[in-house]
Amino acid sequence: MALLKSIEMIRHGALTLKVTDHFTILFCESGTSVIRVNGVSLTLHSREAVLLARGQSLMVEKIEEASPMRLLEFDPTALFHPELAKRYVTPYLNTEKSIHMIKPERGHQSIIQTIERAVQHLSADGPLALMDATLQCTVIWRYWIQQEGEVMKNENKRESLRLMLAYIESHLEYKPTLARIATAGNVSRSECCRLFTTFGNTSPLAYVQVKRMDRAATLLMDSIESVADIANRLSYSSVSHFVQTFKAHHSITPLAYRKQYQRKRAV
Repeated sequence: MALLKSIEMIRHGALTLKVTDHFTILFCESGTSVIRVNGVSLTLHSREAVLLARGQSLMVEKIEEASPMRLLEFDPTALFHPELAKRYVTPYLNTEKSIHMIKPERGHQSIIQTIERAVQHLSADGPLALMDATLQCTVIWRYWIQQEGEVMKNENKRESLRLMLAYIESHLEYKPTLARIATAGNVSRSECCRLFTTFGNTSPLAYVQVKRMDRAATLLMDSIESVADIANRLSYSSVSHFVQTFKAHHSITPLAYRKQYQRKRAV
């Protein structure tokens, strides 16, 4: 089921360069070590670990003399009944997620303790050691697929944001409402607001205002439309409201902005 290698075996060439055949955990028990994963150098400090999907290139670059490192490999399909493996293993074997760093200061204490227990059980000779280690590896795999779920959630959020941004961009002349923006992203209005706050530190309607003012500036530069026509095109209730909003955003009136641009272009 699982195989544990000591740091001495790694230091003497057992892990000069390899491609992971199974789910792999590298755990730095103390000190500092440097590993190379998929061509990128990663530094592991005391009680830090890296989780790797199968098929990743791995090499140990530097290990301090008194820095024990543990390599733990297991086949997750061997941890579960075949029906459970179909549900909890197979869908997660061929995903884009390939690496996950675990650091104590990031709130990963619980999973670090689980890795430590797995190492301890695999190093023990008791009659139940293998079973206990298997249980710990199951918990580690559960953590991995939970992180995969978080990745998918974040990808879904970014896709919703992309759809909303595209909707705003194509509907600036119609003064997009919060409800319509949220509908474009297939999210609730509250989730819409959370996404704009999280990714842009702004609100949806504040973002719309900025984009409308950017569009207004472009129209002033690239067209001969009057200020009144531009205000009407962007669905402002009055020219005065448009002028006030434009000045608040650009610190200059629309006509002055156009004249300033024309002078710059003439130089």
